[in-house]
Amino acid sequence: MGQQLSKDEMLYQQVNYGNVEGIKSLRRDGASLEWMDREGKTPLILACMRADFLPVVKTLIELGANVNAYRPGSHAGTPLHHAAKRGLDHTVRLLLSHGANALVMNDDCQTPLDMARAKGHSNVVRIIEGHIGLFYGWLRELYGPGFLEALAPQWVSRKIWVVVIPRDSRNPQNPKKFELAIYPGLQVAQPRTIIQLWKTNIEEVKFNQPDPVMVLFDKASKTRFKFLSANEGDKQQLLWFHNACRGMHQVIPPAAGNPGPAPTTNPEDLQLAMAISASIQLAMEERPPIVPTRPGSEASDMNGWGNSADNASHNGWGAPQGPSPPSKASSSSGLIEAPASSTYNGWGTPEAGPSADPIQHHQSSGSDVGTSTLNIPQGVSVIPSAPPIPDNSPDNGPIHYPSIDCSPIDLSMPAVEVQPVKSEIIEDGDASSLCVICLDAPKEVVCVPCGHVIGCMSCLNDIKAKKLGCPICRAKIDQIIKIFSV
Repeated sequence: MGQQLSKDEMLYQQVNYGNVEGIKSLRRDGASLEWMDREGKTPLILACMRADFLPVVKTLIELGANVNAYRPGSHAGTPLHHAAKRGLDHTVRLLLSHGANALVMNDDCQTPLDMARAKGHSNVVRIIEGHIGLFYGWLRELYGPGFLEALAPQWVSRKIWVVVIPRDSRNPQNPKKFELAIYPGLQVAQPRTIIQLWKTNIEEVKFNQPDPVMVLFDKASKTRFKFLSANEGDKQQLLWFHNACRGMHQVIPPAAGNPGPAPTTNPEDLQLAMAISASIQLAMEERPPIVPTRPGSEASDMNGWGNSADNASHNGWGAPQGPSPPSKASSSSGLIEAPASSTYNGWGTPEAGPSADPIQHHQSSGSDVGTSTLNIPQGVSVIPSAPPIPDNSPDNGPIHYPSIDCSPIDLSMPAVEVQPVKSEIIEDGDASSLCVICLDAPKEVVCVPCGHVIGCMSCLNDIKAKKLGCPICRAKIDQIIKIFSV
C-alpha cells in the first residue's frame, strides 16, 4: 500500500488540480495553507505560477494564506515574485491589494519590479510602480545645447514617463532611499535611465518663472538632467515631482496630471485625435453653404453664389442694385434676391435685426425638379471672403484707346566696366563675424556637408562630439574645416 497523504499535502494537491471546493473542504478540516514541498513552494506560490489559477489565488488569500511567504533558493522569492516574473497582471494587482510587499528581494537581490522589467512585462511594471511610486506621470526633458534651450525650448525637449519609487528593502515602511526611473513611453518595460536620488544634487526650482525648470545633477555619472512639467506653465505638477525626488510622501490627485498606472491608450494619441476632431468640426461650421443646382442648368448661368451671373446688376456678389425681373437661374438657386449692397453696409451682409436674414428657405416652381434648401444654423451669418467689387459704370461717350509708340528701339548694350573682386575683410569688432554660440571668438569653421559658417573651432568641436547637428539647419555634421580669410 502506498503511503497515505496528510491533509496538508492533500490541500497542496488540490491546488495543483485547481479544485477550489476541495481546498475549502480540507481547510475546514484543519489543513494548513503554509505546507511546503521539496522545492519550498507553498500552495499560494504554486497558484501564482499559472495564469488560469486566479480563482485559486483568491480562495487561498480569503482563507488566510500568507501573501509574503518567502521561498529560499535561486530564482525564488515571494508569490509576488513569481506572478511578476510570468506577467500575470491580475494576480499581481490582487496580491498588492492584500498587502504583498513589493520591495522584498530574493536571493538574487531582485525585487518583483526588477523581474518584471527584465522579462519585458510593461503592464506589470506600470501596476507595481503605480502602487509604490511617490510620483509617476509625463514630463518634458531638455537635452540640447544651453543657448537653444533659452531660445526655443520646444525644439530640444521631449516627453518622457518618469517614476519616483523607493529602493530601501531593509526599511519598507519608512524608506530612506529613492530612485528616479525615466522611460521613453508607457509601452516600454525597461527604463532608459535610472538615477539614484540619494546620490544627486537637486537644485532649487525658480517657481517665479513662467515655465520653471528642475535640475538634477547625478554625481555618479557627472550628468545634469533638466525637467519641465508636461504642460507648459504647470507649476503644481513640477512641485509634486520636486517633493517626490526629496522623498516627501504626498497625495497627488489622479486627475491633476498623474494618470493611472496602466492606461490602455496613449495620451498623446488621444489628444491628437481630439484636436483633429475639433478642427474638422470647426471647418464644417465655418465653410460657406453649398447651393444645389437644378439639373439641366448651365454653368454659365451661375456665378458661384447662387444668383444670376449678371455682374452689372448684381455687382459680382449676388446683390442686385435695383428691381429686376426674376431669372430662371435665380429661381432655382434656393436664395431670395437681396436688396442693394449699400443697405448692407457695403458687404452684402444685413445689420442685426429680426427681419434681416438674407438667406431663406425657398421652394422651387413647378418646373423645378425638387425643393432646394440651405441648412444654416440659427445665429450664423454668411459673410463673403472679400469686399465687393466697386461698381464704376463707364460714362456714355466715345472710347479713347491709348496711342502706340512705333519709334525704333535702341538695342545696343552699354559697356560695363568689370571691377576686380576684392576679398571682404571682416573686422574683429563686427558682431556678424562672431561665433553665434559663444559670441566671443570669430567665425572660422565651416560645417560639412551643409556649408554653414556659424561658429568657432572650440564650440563646433563640442557640438560635433555630442552629435547635435548644425545649429542652423540641424543637419548631421560629418566634419568641420577651419577657413582662413585674406
